[in-house]
Amino acid sequence: MKYTNIDKVGKRYHFQTKLPIIGDEAGLLLTSYQSASEHTAKRILQKLGEVPVLEICCGIGGTTVFLAQYLPRVYAVDINPERIRAAKMNAKTFGIENKITFIEGDVLDEKILVKARNEGVKAIISDVEWRNDLTLPLTETTPDITKTVPSTPLLFEKLNKLVTENIVMHMAANSNREQLEKLGKCEIEKMIYLGGVKFINAYFGELVNRAGKSSYVMK
Repeated sequence: MKYTNIDKVGKRYHFQTKLPIIGDEAGLLLTSYQSASEHTAKRILQKLGEVPVLEICCGIGGTTVFLAQYLPRVYAVDINPERIRAAKMNAKTFGIENKITFIEGDVLDEKILVKARNEGVKAIISDVEWRNDLTLPLTETTPDITKTVPSTPLLFEKLNKLVTENIVMHMAANSNREQLEKLGKCEIEKMIYLGGVKFINAYFGELVNRAGKSSYVMK
């Protein structure tokens, strides 16, 4: 696969760092904001301390590299080998490759999840595919969380049962809030940039500050 860089796809504003970030075009377009990744890492530190974490659907590592700057060990899983390769290159660029274990595989594979639990993982960051059809434009996100890839309720059930209840689900802004609340007691946080809600974080377990709604303004 031919890689490009974050500047070529017009997403540099997602990051305060000047370091190069590479990947396939779709992977780069799907990267989260640096401040959002750091915000998640700080929430985990505040609530749980310096614990190992599992990142589900890590993509090109745009979140992984910032989680690893705050947390002692990140286990980052993705099914796409080319994105895992890009993520490893990005981790090396940021000088934190020794703090990350990349795993190429299906996030629903129970062997991967059980291994994460056995490695002492105490929190999970999940970023599923928000479209229900991968041929659709990236902006065509589904509000029905059962139709994300993988299905959010199915993933949540496995993560909660096999690893930990301390889960952050990074979800599309139009995700059905009632469906998320049915998964369990949670805090739904609006992630705001320049006055608009770009996506939401749904916190579960000990990561909840208070059940209900909250908001965070990203830099």
